[in-house]
Amino acid sequence: MSDETEIEITGDMTIYEAGEVRDIFSSALAEKKNINVNLSNVSEIDSSGLQLMVSLKNDAGENDLSVQYLSHSQSVIGLLDLFDMTSYFGDPIVLEK
Repeated sequence: MSDETEIEITGDMTIYEAGEVRDIFSSALAEKKNINVNLSNVSEIDSSGLQLMVSLKNDAGENDLSVQYLSHSQSVIGLLDLFDMTSYFGDPIVLEK
């Protein structure tokens, strides 16, 4: 049995999808495993999406679990840079040429 769960967010992470993304994150957290979130197919993200990312990381930490955000899309990288949040998450960000 693996001690990690993998999820992929596809499409937008904006206020309009906040409920759906929150449900995905909640389901992953309920598995009581470390969480890897693939963000490569996130086409648009706003501050609501960022808040959900912060919330998942905080909730996981409270349960002695870890969250790693992987394969950040350009939209996600741009938002993290805008809010100076890259170091908060501490995930490796690979910039493609």
